[in-house]
Amino acid sequence: MSLKKIPDYNLKQKILYVDHSTAETLQNYGDLFYAEGNYSDALDFYQKAKFTEGLQKIKNIALETGDTMLFQRVAKALSWEPASADWENLARTALNLKKYLFARHALEKTRNEELLNSLKQIMQAEEHEKIS
Repeated sequence: MSLKKIPDYNLKQKILYVDHSTAETLQNYGDLFYAEGNYSDALDFYQKAKFTEGLQKIKNIALETGDTMLFQRVAKALSWEPASADWENLARTALNLKKYLFARHALEKTRNEELLNSLKQIMQAEEHEKIS
């Protein structure tokens, strides 16, 4: 089945929750959303299709982009509990990308007070620079 058009919100909900779509159809929609860079919607379809390979791709994107919320969702979809080191790696990526709120959220999962305090100092210094 070759899909070419991303469904609107209502059709997306129908496909995911009303229709009895096959795993292949769900995976194809996930691929379509993934190709468009809409990883959150791709995750919804991959999760519903139980398509582990697609979920792993989303996990990698979350790690590369420092997206803590997407990472947390995909971990849940994979029934996987990230280790403290996974959260720290994600936090470092987010920090390098100046995604400080994502970094903070990830560091709060590690309970690493030293790194969390360092981040708070960076955030305060950035805020001070904006004011000056």
